[in-house]
Amino acid sequence: MPDAPTERHRIGFLVDGNPDTDLMTALYEYDNLGVRVRVPYHVGSDDPRGRWWSQGILFADDPGRTKYSYTPPNELDYYDSKGTVGLIGCRSGPSTQRFGGIGPDAGVGMIRASFAVEGAGLAKHYLKPNGLRSEIDGLAYWLGYSALRSTVTVRRGGSTGEMTTTAAPVDDMALGRALNLRATARATAFGQQTPELTYRSRVFLQTFAKAPTEWSDHFSLHFGLRDLLRIAAWKSLDFQSHEAASTKETFKQGGVEKQCWYPVRTAATSISEATWTVSDRFLFNYSDIDRVGIGRWLRLTRQYSRGIDPLIRLLDLEGATVDAHMMQLGIAMEAIGYQALIDSGQTPASANSTPVKSRVDFVVAEVGNAITFSTTSFAQDFADSYNSVKHANRTPVAPATKLEHYRQGVQLLRAWIGLRLGLKKAVLRDRW
Repeated sequence: MPDAPTERHRIGFLVDGNPDTDLMTALYEYDNLGVRVRVPYHVGSDDPRGRWWSQGILFADDPGRTKYSYTPPNELDYYDSKGTVGLIGCRSGPSTQRFGGIGPDAGVGMIRASFAVEGAGLAKHYLKPNGLRSEIDGLAYWLGYSALRSTVTVRRGGSTGEMTTTAAPVDDMALGRALNLRATARATAFGQQTPELTYRSRVFLQTFAKAPTEWSDHFSLHFGLRDLLRIAAWKSLDFQSHEAASTKETFKQGGVEKQCWYPVRTAATSISEATWTVSDRFLFNYSDIDRVGIGRWLRLTRQYSRGIDPLIRLLDLEGATVDAHMMQLGIAMEAIGYQALIDSGQTPASANSTPVKSRVDFVVAEVGNAITFSTTSFAQDFADSYNSVKHANRTPVAPATKLEHYRQGVQLLRAWIGLRLGLKKAVLRDRW
């Protein structure tokens, strides 16, 4: 059961941190396109807020545009009857204005924000948050980690006697040293005192540092784990939610100082409903690679980013043609083969002059029998399919044949990654 719905449109007040500026009425809203605040203002020099949307306008009282601010502050604080919101990374958006007629001239300007921290005491505390949590579709299944424990008691004769589900605090699962990367879980229950009680375990990926840390540094690790899940599942798994914490906003629990974790709204990540089910399957799980494998993955994505990034982005091409898929997979294959040749001792110039077929052959040799299809002519077949899309003067390849080569190429690169993370060839071959 999902959490209680949140309001995507709220009316309240905006504070810009300037003691000389009156409170601004504002409409706070968010959707898949991002976070926005709409602010009404009076047109003219009497209302300094209007200058935030005055590109191309000359003001007689400030011709050099030095006396006033012509952009909104980087952080803004919003509040209404529902609570507070800290807006980070604010910038001017479009505006509409009305001139002439009866009454004063007025306008409505939009402010776009990179992040909105709902519940934040002050936005400035989250310019560089100490902590970030992310729910990722399939993460709990991949880790085999939950805040729920179920016990089934079987009666004599084999009939089920009793099932007990316990929701209790569980220890965090350490996943890496960088920013104290770990998984944390908490349990919730819905429908108490009803015939349909539902338990839910929410598992978060968490980074946390004592020093304030850039949002991008947190998200680099969160995207890294999300992409690892995508490779393991070969499914477009996305983020489901985010929360942020600051050591400047704490509370005491049992005499211990703890950070508040507040929901984060942003368009910087793809938020979607969960699609993973218990019937889905990963090529490999956390238990297959452990913390060492996660560390290897994060290093691999840095070293082979030119090939791994387009490989993962294939999962965002839903509905595209087989030619589009083949083209992007070819880019990934070329880049991974190029870097693998350099790692084997070749010079960049030599690796760059190596044709596609030879690069594929090199990757095939690394993977060996960890894949299920015949590799006798695969390198040449893949190169022909890729080049038929890439070059207009090459002989066309039938769509069904290209699709087969595409699927085989994906299996090859996923196997190559699995081996680099520490899986055995025999284990991989049995998982397809």
